[in-house]
Amino acid sequence: MASEKNKRIPCEIVAIQEGKTWDNVVVQRKVSKKRLFFGKAKKDASINVGDPAYLEIEVMPSELPETPLRVTLYDMNDTKIDWTIIQPKQFDVGR
Repeated sequence: MASEKNKRIPCEIVAIQEGKTWDNVVVQRKVSKKRLFFGKAKKDASINVGDPAYLEIEVMPSELPETPLRVTLYDMNDTKIDWTIIQPKQFDVGR
């Protein structure tokens, strides 16, 4: 088991683009203003541009020098919207 608890990071939905199968969602962190793209949001997700949301960060087991992070996007009702895997330097999750 990982000793670190999953971090919750507040963000805001800044763009939603409808695709054929999935919606693309862009969120922006409230503090750093950094953005993160999610490419497989379910079409039935009840989210809109400007809605508050949060990201949950999970450190993944890895033998790489920089441990990848699994980032999951949730709406304010704790409904999972989408997830992605990033490198920590892409998003400054510690700040």
